[in-house]
Amino acid sequence: DLSSFETQNVTDMSRMFKDCSALTTLDVSNFDTQNVTDMSRMFNDCSALTTLDLSSFETQNVTDMSRMFKSCSALTTIYASDKFVTTACEEDENMFAECANLVGAIPYDENKVGKEMANYTTGYFTDKAATGIDTPTVSDDTAAEYYDLQGRRLNAPQKGVNIVKRGKKTTKVLMK
Repeated sequence: DLSSFETQNVTDMSRMFKDCSALTTLDVSNFDTQNVTDMSRMFNDCSALTTLDLSSFETQNVTDMSRMFKSCSALTTIYASDKFVTTACEEDENMFAECANLVGAIPYDENKVGKEMANYTTGYFTDKAATGIDTPTVSDDTAAEYYDLQGRRLNAPQKGVNIVKRGKKTTKVLMK
């Protein structure tokens, strides 16, 4: 559980999860990355990881993304937003090398493993479309809002799994 990690002052996330080969799930959606300059080898060799949500990552200051996802052989989906940019990136060698199962806007191509593939329009990322769940617009004192698993707003809770949003807190609730 990394939800309490304070990362707003972090500048170097290189090798943060490198060689975590048994790691199957990882939630870094609360990471503040606006001051990070080095993400090299950040997820290198996380060979059991299947999905990553980097939709909150702001990478405008990152200069090194080399081997960031290298050898993430089980990785199929990387969610990202427009905040994930490579404009400052100078080092991108083998960023996506050996990620054969990765599919975003296009399927993986072993000949295309650099920063040019770090986007959801022509690369390997998947767009994390904004919904009422992803971008809360309510204050803490509001009534609960209900959503289905596809992010569609409901008038009331329904039988099965519901996403319940109350203020800034979002939870899953099973209704019988």
